[in-house]
Amino acid sequence: MTPARIRPAHGGDAETIHALLLQCWREAYVEHLPPAAFEWLQRTGLSEWQQILAEPAGVWIAHREGTPVGFAQALAAGAGQVRALELAKLYVRESEYGRGTAGNLLQISIGDAPCQTWVANYNTRAQSFYRKHGFALDDRPGAVQEDPDYAGIALHRMIR
Repeated sequence: MTPARIRPAHGGDAETIHALLLQCWREAYVEHLPPAAFEWLQRTGLSEWQQILAEPAGVWIAHREGTPVGFAQALAAGAGQVRALELAKLYVRESEYGRGTAGNLLQISIGDAPCQTWVANYNTRAQSFYRKHGFALDDRPGAVQEDPDYAGIALHRMIR
């Protein structure tokens, strides 16, 4: 199997990453999030990606045969965090599941560095993926954040 081609993202990728994120959300979260969540992402996502990609360090995009299939964003976690590095986003299209693209994006974006990421309580697929790559659920205070907009959804911090 030929791996997807991964390259650093640039300012011209904002629309591509925005559309890719919407596709990934629809594939992975449609059963868990209300339509308002997708509408919100549709309205606000492009301007957010335009800001992020004004200085795109830490954002990587994967293509297979010229089609965008995944992306990752790593950034400094900030003062007071349990890890200095945070994997802020890692998404791949459903068609890429099991093809190594997510693992390759993870390796390129954070390597083997100590890191933290946040995963929804219902996203057992992502939790298993991160465990496979050395992450564990954090049991410290503050490691679970309830989503104020969506009842029953909590984000769990995973660390390695």
